[in-house]
Amino acid sequence: MEISGESVLTNQAGRLKKLIQANEVLASIESLVDLLPQLLRLAQDVTGAEASSIMLYNKDKNILEFALAMNDVLSETRMDILKERIELPLGKGIAGWVALRKESLNVVDAQNDIRFSREADKKTGFETRCILCVPIIHKNELLGVVQVLNSSAKDCFDDEDQELLESFGHLAGVALVRSELMIQRLHQQRFETQLEAASRIQKQFNPKNPKLSGGNHIWGNSVPAHFVGGDLYDFIPNSDGSWYVYVADVSGKGLPAALIMSALWTRIRAAAAKELLPDDMMAEVNKAAFEFMSGEMFATMVLVRFYPESGKCSYCVAGHPAPLLVTDGEVQELERPLGLPVGIVGKEKYGIADIYLKEGQSFVVVTDGVDEARNNDKEFFGTDRLAENLKNAEVLPRGKALIKGVSKWRGRTPPNDDTTVIEIYKS
Repeated sequence: MEISGESVLTNQAGRLKKLIQANEVLASIESLVDLLPQLLRLAQDVTGAEASSIMLYNKDKNILEFALAMNDVLSETRMDILKERIELPLGKGIAGWVALRKESLNVVDAQNDIRFSREADKKTGFETRCILCVPIIHKNELLGVVQVLNSSAKDCFDDEDQELLESFGHLAGVALVRSELMIQRLHQQRFETQLEAASRIQKQFNPKNPKLSGGNHIWGNSVPAHFVGGDLYDFIPNSDGSWYVYVADVSGKGLPAALIMSALWTRIRAAAAKELLPDDMMAEVNKAAFEFMSGEMFATMVLVRFYPESGKCSYCVAGHPAPLLVTDGEVQELERPLGLPVGIVGKEKYGIADIYLKEGQSFVVVTDGVDEARNNDKEFFGTDRLAENLKNAEVLPRGKALIKGVSKWRGRTPPNDDTTVIEIYKS
């Protein structure tokens, strides 16, 4: 029977309409689980096929992985046979041939094509007569292949079917990329939510600035480079009225450093309960830190025992930049007793030094996130600017002016390291 030109145009218009509808449907789906069944249903509707399947490209393994199949002829029981995991090397079978060459293939007689695998037909009882298979490509990147089987209205698929399925393949590529981006975005949002929670928890480790009498003050502040950081400081009171004041800078950044930081905080608190002199306490902290760092990570530290009544600061240094003594108009780098960062070796001795603070003087310790802060030109903040900010600070604590100075120096450049300052001073 001869088909009129009007009928052909009507048929083409109908299929084009389905293609447009497919575009609208795919644009509204964000989940890959929901997307794949829609892809196959639309592919069958567009081409008038009895069955369809989709295989996605695993770039890491360089193989095609079976994702989903749909069949309007077979029962659900028969279709369950196809749900087993199938992997196909590029170049093998009809789908592998299409994936390897990134070009469509219209097989009009599947049973006599040497590339066709009959395993699925044998398992399900379905007889594949013809196959139309097209690659799913986005920006020349292979994402997978979609194939339709057995035209329900004619003996085999024709050029028009191929053009339609190729157009559909492009739509499918955009939909798959969009779905993957949405998944990545959700994972990123979930991760950021977890980091925000970790940041709130970590802030609980930062102590409140204690209120002391006699014009004595202890102050500190820490600004992490990321959500969480590896800098740590604490103020711990002793039974004799003295205070442990320390700064620790864990090697590395981000979440790993933050986890080490929390473990170190616990060990330092445990050692502080014994109220040892700073050198003995540092040795005990180092021994405990080595148990969980094992030399793979480490932390630099300055540990001070401050006696408010006399102004005495007994301190030791574990691989950290030397403390600074600030008097109006002058910044002096103090003696730096020898001692390795904690966590490198299991046993280490630490030197100790003493100074006595007078009115108007500050004992300041910073982490390297201060002097190594960089601006947009990759220039370091440096020790000279550090000293100038402390000298020119108009009010106590001077550390506030220093942190503001570092932030102003960086401008819009993200911090490259955590920024921590502690200060013991007399007013």
